Amino acid sequence: MIETAAITVERLCIFSDRTHTLVTIDAPLFGSVMILNGQLLEKGYEIEVGNSKGFPPPEHIIAEATRFWVLNGTGIRKRMSREEMAKLLDES
Repeated sequence: MIETAAITVERLCIFSDRTHTLVTIDAPLFGSVMILNGQLLEKGYEIEVGNSKGFPPPEHIIAEATRFWVLNGTGIRKRMSREEMAKLLDES
């Protein structure tokens, strides 16, 4: 099993910048984050914690993510599991 700390915002941004890809990170209960050419594009769901509302930080979404979608320059979108994404980050 790959450690969850192996996938970080910084590593995903570097991967996206080097490969010129769009990476969508999806954590069903927390929201999703998109990274395009190394730039973080946040998108999420509004959650309520106590009396305050807001979005979880991208680090939290990535830590809980179960699905990763990688769209390369040719328009092919591939779904990856957490382990597959960690392996891809290690290889690049």
